[in-house]
Amino acid sequence: MTRRRYGARRAPIAVATAVTAALALGACSGDTDPGARDDSTDDTLAECQSAAPTGGFTYDDARGTELALDEVPTTVVAQNSIAAALWDAGYQVDGIYGELGDDPASAYQRGNVDLTAMTRLGSTWGEFDVDAYAAMEPDLLLDFSFGGELWYVPGKLEKQIADRAPILGLNGQPTTIDEAIELFVDLAGRLGADPTCDESVQDAKADYEEALADITAAERDLKVLVASGSDTSFWVVNPAALPETGTLEAAGVDLIAPEDVPEGDVFKELSWEKAADYADADVILMDVRNTDAVKEKMEGIDTWANLPAVKAGQVYEWYAGAPYSYQAYAEIFGDLADRLEEAQPLD
Repeated sequence: MTRRRYGARRAPIAVATAVTAALALGACSGDTDPGARDDSTDDTLAECQSAAPTGGFTYDDARGTELALDEVPTTVVAQNSIAAALWDAGYQVDGIYGELGDDPASAYQRGNVDLTAMTRLGSTWGEFDVDAYAAMEPDLLLDFSFGGELWYVPGKLEKQIADRAPILGLNGQPTTIDEAIELFVDLAGRLGADPTCDESVQDAKADYEEALADITAAERDLKVLVASGSDTSFWVVNPAALPETGTLEAAGVDLIAPEDVPEGDVFKELSWEKAADYADADVILMDVRNTDAVKEKMEGIDTWANLPAVKAGQVYEWYAGAPYSYQAYAEIFGDLADRLEEAQPLD
């Protein structure tokens, strides 16, 4: 299998690196003699140097209200994959909560963040240290919002958390990965980063675009199913409901959609017996968050084990909840391009 690598700055999404911590917020300032500068660069330089936010901070919350602050927040706390997306865009939050364990099945969700550089407020879903949060004197908390509800802020603690600082609910279901990444590039800029002048961000964007082009080139009339599993259920992804699947369809990948799924629902839940209904899948992208216990059980379910894609070894990874950044998806889509290139249509 061809292993693609795009550019010198690309790093695996599941590994936190100290190099990324050195992202320069003022990448265009440098020490070049202004008198020797080509006048043609003046407009770009001026734009870069004036990118730091001034005045207040306003943002349309995904739950339908406008957040308006008199000043740009300086102490920001974020859910893990939000923190990771902002990190890759050049902005470091002060506190983090969410999936912060070392299990590879979830560690990728925190991307490249250096956990030693921020306060940890919770290490899995449902955990949040309100006292430690209050001690930080936060200005803003960032979480995803789905259907008007916050994703990782524990419902029973939401009021206590909201009493300490405003909560900004970010759209958890953008249409495409491009839209999702730009949401965080824009937010990083509003908070004080300068993604347009950060070479690592621009290099990663080029890597991402190349990886996506490779997916288009590698796809060979393959029918692809995206799914997850549990002890009792087979969960089939609705391609219209996720940015990664929307992007893959736009790139020419033929994704299989479940029948009769309500609009906006991410999954259709089925019994494992119904897995046999998806025998036309040439490739299956399976949720890497599935536990070892679930994976072991799946091996003993005949309707799963006898699927042509399973028997052919064409079951690959779906990185649900990965950070919405060019760095993360250059890696994800680059690896997927490799997989699609090696996969074969099945009769």
